Amino acid sequence: MRFVVSCLAVALCLRTVPPGASSGGQTLKVQAPSVVVDVIVTDKKGRHVPDLTADDFAVYEGDVQQKIVTFVPPVGIGVAATTEPLRTAPPATENAPASLPALPTARSGSRESGAAASAGGQLITILMDLGDLRGASLKRACDAAIQYIDSNVAPQDFIAVYWVDDSLHLASPFARERQPARRALETLSRRLVRGRFTPDTRAETEQEIQDLVTELIGIQAATTFPDLSRVCAGPITDHRCQNYATLRNFLWTQSALQAKAVFAALRAIAQAYRHIPGRKNVVVFSEGFLHSPDAKAQTAAVIDAANRANVAFYVIDAGGLSAGFGAASHSVEQTVNQEMFTMAMWGPWDTITGLDKFDWAEHLGTNIMYDDLGQVAAATGGLLMKNQNDLLAGLAAVDRDLREFYTLVYQPTNKNYDGSFRRIKVEVLKPGLRVRHRLGYWAIPPGQEMLMTPAAAQLLAGVQSGSLQPAFAPQVNAALLLAPSGELAAPVRVSLPTDSVKFEKDPSKDIYRSGVTVVLVAYDTERRIVGVHQRFLNLQFDKKRWQEFRKTDSLDIVARLAIPKLEPLRLEAILQLAGGAVAKGFRDIPIAARDSSPRLTSLLLTNRIEPASGPADPSDPLRGPNYELFVPAQPCFTSSDKLTVYFGILDATLDPASGRARPQISFAILKDGKPAMALPTERAEGAPRQDRLVVVKQLDLSRLPPGQYALEVSVEDPVTHRVARQTAAFVIG
Repeated sequence: MRFVVSCLAVALCLRTVPPGASSGGQTLKVQAPSVVVDVIVTDKKGRHVPDLTADDFAVYEGDVQQKIVTFVPPVGIGVAATTEPLRTAPPATENAPASLPALPTARSGSRESGAAASAGGQLITILMDLGDLRGASLKRACDAAIQYIDSNVAPQDFIAVYWVDDSLHLASPFARERQPARRALETLSRRLVRGRFTPDTRAETEQEIQDLVTELIGIQAATTFPDLSRVCAGPITDHRCQNYATLRNFLWTQSALQAKAVFAALRAIAQAYRHIPGRKNVVVFSEGFLHSPDAKAQTAAVIDAANRANVAFYVIDAGGLSAGFGAASHSVEQTVNQEMFTMAMWGPWDTITGLDKFDWAEHLGTNIMYDDLGQVAAATGGLLMKNQNDLLAGLAAVDRDLREFYTLVYQPTNKNYDGSFRRIKVEVLKPGLRVRHRLGYWAIPPGQEMLMTPAAAQLLAGVQSGSLQPAFAPQVNAALLLAPSGELAAPVRVSLPTDSVKFEKDPSKDIYRSGVTVVLVAYDTERRIVGVHQRFLNLQFDKKRWQEFRKTDSLDIVARLAIPKLEPLRLEAILQLAGGAVAKGFRDIPIAARDSSPRLTSLLLTNRIEPASGPADPSDPLRGPNYELFVPAQPCFTSSDKLTVYFGILDATLDPASGRARPQISFAILKDGKPAMALPTERAEGAPRQDRLVVVKQLDLSRLPPGQYALEVSVEDPVTHRVARQTAAFVIG
């Protein structure tokens, strides 16, 4: 018996990946490229300061001062008469090819070229967070953005408009003309707000929670962090306590999902801008979302992508001035200090929500709506502007930052890429001045920074360098298949023994907890990373479920990687368990050489196929129009099983008469390289004008004795008469 966890269906129990690597690695030591830091310098009244030189700045990475090798003054205001000359980066080495910078590239190579870049226009992006904006706030934000376009955007500037709800949408692409952006904003201003959890539905849930609290402990409990221990302590007999727990956890869960949608959009924008030189400002109009500890990994990934692409996020509160009241007019919000005091009076376990003090501490300040967005703004050198009705003034501040900043470039003395965070500090040596800049970067190896989060890079670096030694090898089974969307994906199943998963029992309640960090990495034949999947599985069972889990043979983790092209792969699974133990396993996926046409994906062999359940996912290669396949832990079957083989055909030649691909397919089961079972040749037929198709075939194993076998599939193109073959080994027990 196995306990199966799908990484594609655990969005409600994700947390940040715990750090797991030290900095003493050998295999990831490379020559560090240049680090670019844009610096905003203002006086005590917030006015930008011109006329500073490189000698007026000091840059530190950690506690170590770095040498400024390039200094570019602002080009939008008066500048100093002299600057330190630019110095080129060191020549490419075997470990650090010049074509793979890990950090943002500098602006143009001289003061004159910097001015020329400015003359070519700035990139301005406006993003409307429709999932977290009320209708009136959306209208106010769009009106302010239109005024900003009319009054502040220069003729040579480029402006684009996006909006996000459950996903990211382009309202107006980059253009120098103002009218497309104006029309897009006018249209958005009339759009109904939508998302996983809109402000209105959030307010309704908060009001329902408050009503329950008032019923339970009276009007004096009109707070957002009530102490219900007097009513709901011990065995809970009042079902309103359970109702409270349900609504509170629903509020947190929905907020985590909405936060992840917003962060995915921000990261996508930053990644798309990474090859554009210069500073890029992205203005986010939002009313914020509840602080989400489960979104920590996504927050770090946004900051990392933005810092590498030289993108600064500016978050503008479109709600205007606000008072200290919650959803209900009588519900005054508690401060963080008040919440901490209330929490300190609790016992070790909250019987209502199932959270202890440490869990609650993670959610502390859930009504501080801008905790996560504010962190992104501060870490990328932007600003969080809230509690002001003049939104145009906030946009004007963004515009000044876009045109009035200094650029400092240094080459870090620490060249060990271990995935750790490198904190940057910039000081202005003249008194009375204030500086604002990005706070640092994660040291991720060149070429890998867009594939994984910093936390995943830490674990991978620790295993590669040897500072983390695997204790055992889990079983890994995977296939490279064709999804209904026409893209390639690798479904993976990782199996580890049940007794390797260590649980901690809560001393005050029969709750058992554990966690597993999962990093799946797909390498091509040259050991380049082509796909990454990462998750942290939070396992929390009551005593009954824990006892059931202990009776199973293994914990099976199911995931999927997107793969860019059809080629041989090595798929490695790295797991870090509670207590720090590390496991590492792998699976090689062979693919035939490129010179053959048609081409075949790998073969998935399984004994489990069921009717499809739930909505179809076009990116899932295991979902057909009316069936669903499952990857077994290992290709081991019995003679009573019906063996299902599933694979894809690419680059099939279309029949000139029908316009369809019509390849001939043969199946043969081999034992010791000799035929053990042969089946008649069949002809498949694809959709019109499609050179990709998938094949599902079921085989009867009842005539085969136990032993080791291989299934061979041969596909002949009837037009070119070329034959492609693929095999997969399996065992009959």
